[in-house]
Amino acid sequence: MTGPLVVVYDQGAAPPGEIAVGLGSRTPCLFAIPVNEHTTAMRPLLEQFGRVTAIESVDGAARELAARGAAGIVTYSEKALRLTGELARALDLPYLGEQTLTYLTDKAKQRSALRAAGVDAVRFHPVTTPDEWAAAVAETGLPAVLKPLYGGASMNTYLIHDSADGEALARRLLSEGAPGYDPSGGLILEEYLPGRDCGAFGDYVSVENVVVAGRIDDLAVTGKLPMVPPFRETGRFWPSPLGRAEDDEMQAVARRAIAALGITTGLVHTEFKLTPDGPRLIEVNGRLGGGISELSIRALGVNLIEIGGRIALGEDVHVPPPPRDSVFFQQFHPAPRRKCVLDGIDGGERVRELPGVSVYRPFGKPGATLPGGVHTHELDMTIGRVGDHTELAGLTAAISGRLVFRFTFEDGPRAVSGAEIGAL
Repeated sequence: MTGPLVVVYDQGAAPPGEIAVGLGSRTPCLFAIPVNEHTTAMRPLLEQFGRVTAIESVDGAARELAARGAAGIVTYSEKALRLTGELARALDLPYLGEQTLTYLTDKAKQRSALRAAGVDAVRFHPVTTPDEWAAAVAETGLPAVLKPLYGGASMNTYLIHDSADGEALARRLLSEGAPGYDPSGGLILEEYLPGRDCGAFGDYVSVENVVVAGRIDDLAVTGKLPMVPPFRETGRFWPSPLGRAEDDEMQAVARRAIAALGITTGLVHTEFKLTPDGPRLIEVNGRLGGGISELSIRALGVNLIEIGGRIALGEDVHVPPPPRDSVFFQQFHPAPRRKCVLDGIDGGERVRELPGVSVYRPFGKPGATLPGGVHTHELDMTIGRVGDHTELAGLTAAISGRLVFRFTFEDGPRAVSGAEIGAL
């Protein structure tokens, strides 16, 4: 790689250390950060890996980055997609087009584009004011899924069964300000897609693609562990538990969706629901999926953070598909939806003793206040490799059974196993 490479950093799929490992020894990194609580806390760490520019204004930041020789631009954060596009235009660097970024950061406009292209036709209706609620329910029916027009990590995503309850929830979310990443953004109500019985695994998958100068390459279909209410993730693995024919079907749809949205460069993460009538497209994300780079390093010896940087700098890259003779997995447990204090996580040593487990890592520190809310907030991570999907199903159940999470809520202390935590 050449450089320097502008990395627009915010909360997202890759923390500073992973970015530094993926890029730092191969190209100079120029970190550009919006000014917020998270990036302010991370700035001292980022400064260990490269020059940091705080984005007080796009034009001012662009002048500073241009003076430092910026040769490409990338982000690994859903939250930073729009800002990265603005900086790319100011720097005259290749990136996603303005219309494409609109599709990727407004789920209603994305749905409209996919429907117009004949890719998928899930019923939907934006809800930017409470007055739109009745029309939205009339369009989608109930049950339906309510979520931000622009968001990520299952933030404020709810399953709505009752119209009155849903309207009250929509009013609350809209009155509180930004329900997602856009300060002026709203919500979208989407037709609920019922899942099929997938046994020990989740009824959804994601498709990972690498796009280079308009060429769309398939990387992998990522299997998932079951969600916990309402739509919080608990793990992912390669390869998927599906057959090659269904993998191929979804990869073909993902390629059509990528083309319909005009995505010509970068890494793409497309989610599908596995319904009784076949796979249905949930959404297309124009960035690296959470945890996917770690899977690619173990399964392929390829760092997708590096791949994203090389694409941004104009290099041609090819990534092989993952092997199918073993299963590489990540399992995690989400924080409760109610505000609480984490008193401790017990059982980590017993998890590390299990065959197939390579690493068990708790993220939450005893005494930390957990803010609650509806989003995927990982308290720990188990990483490993097993021989097949049957072995994976047994191991993930054993992991959850050996862990005990202890919390103090407003109404007192509570301890639950990993298998029970999803209900909190």
